[in-house]
Amino acid sequence: MVEQSSTHYVDKVAHCKDGYPLAYRHYQSKSSEPVKAMVIIGSALGVSHNFYRRFAEYLCEQGYECLSFDYRGTGEQSESPSASVSTEHWGILDIEAVIQEALTHGRTVHFIGHSIGGQLLGLAPSARKLSSITLVAASAPYWKRWQGTGRFKLWLLSFVLIPVLARLKEPFPIAALGLGNIRIPSRFIARWAQWMRGEDYLLSADYGLDRSGYEAIECPLWSLGFSDDELAPENNIRYLADFFCNSQSTVDMLEPEALGLKKLGHNGLFQKHSREALWPKISNWLDANS
Repeated sequence: MVEQSSTHYVDKVAHCKDGYPLAYRHYQSKSSEPVKAMVIIGSALGVSHNFYRRFAEYLCEQGYECLSFDYRGTGEQSESPSASVSTEHWGILDIEAVIQEALTHGRTVHFIGHSIGGQLLGLAPSARKLSSITLVAASAPYWKRWQGTGRFKLWLLSFVLIPVLARLKEPFPIAALGLGNIRIPSRFIARWAQWMRGEDYLLSADYGLDRSGYEAIECPLWSLGFSDDELAPENNIRYLADFFCNSQSTVDMLEPEALGLKKLGHNGLFQKHSREALWPKISNWLDANS
């Protein structure tokens, strides 16, 4: 294990089942009380794990320890992924390795999955050992579940723009499409676009991924969506939550105005303007399930 000390966190490396050295960050509790539990933050597509730093530090103030990471081939991961792996391995191998690391501490482990971080969770075999799951703007983004111009935009994205650009550019020009700002191999984005063309998204039969991991999860699950999030409308939020058919699940669609906020969108829960309105709700949920 490689470690680099910092004031409130330690950078470490977990070795995935296939040997890939996955860098991750371990935020340490700032409370004088015993650590309550471990919290894993699963990043959204194209979002650096550093984006979640303030949120992770807040949870550390509440007595938790947090783990965050970039998926293989993206962001701060220095080693190139094998040509034999694709987007699903972010769940099968990467999320799995971080859950295993968290479990070694002998504490309760929670998972907070932002967007694709929540979508991929059921592919990790150890997800059934989690004590709670929070899905944030996590949906099953099948293009036909959008309405009006949104449907056309998602069709264009998944059938035309991403497949063409993925063949022409490496790494994928993700910022040009407003999908993120970190390095991602083009084949990983092309695979994601392929999933959006199937009704059951990544679990559509054509893609050969195993649904049983989602069905094996029985812990409490809280799925949060936002009325102003154009990337994750309510019907897609609920469709993904149904993958976890044996969990104790609750879906809440939140309106920014009702929380005293101007906007939330796809990423707003993790931004500092949500600290007073939303972060205590997450902490209270974790407390109730620790």
